[in-house]
Amino acid sequence: MASGAAGTQAVELELSAMIGHLLRACQQLHVAIWSEAFPAGLTSPQFAVIHALATEGELNQTTLRSRARLDRSTAADVIRRLAARRLISHVKDPRDARRRLVRLTNAGRAVHAEAVERALQVNETMLDGFDDARRTQLVSLLNELLDNHRGLLGYRGDD
Repeated sequence: MASGAAGTQAVELELSAMIGHLLRACQQLHVAIWSEAFPAGLTSPQFAVIHALATEGELNQTTLRSRARLDRSTAADVIRRLAARRLISHVKDPRDARRRLVRLTNAGRAVHAEAVERALQVNETMLDGFDDARRTQLVSLLNELLDNHRGLLGYRGDD
């Protein structure tokens, strides 16, 4: 089928088969569910940072953003906001003054302890209707997709 522009052909495209479209719609769904579960304003990226620090302890910013799977600018913004809320602190790395170490404060630990159950409920709501095998398959496929493109966002392996 020809389009209105001279010499061009219309391309058949089904949005429901486009991964970017589907991921964006799923992200909108996740944000809506997350916002209901976290009315006080803790965002999913903020939780990812707090959770990484709660489970792994003090991390440098590069490792932290990789663990939380955040791009550089988002990670910087999240760290700044969490520090302003006094949920994390950051100091210079005594082994390398160019690096900053990020650690959870006592207030951050308390927020994490309260947030874990809510985060699990958000996950459960998102996966409602899927049996265990399909849940495992979906999570595995999404992790594989992210791992295949790890370098694009500058994620690093174990530091």
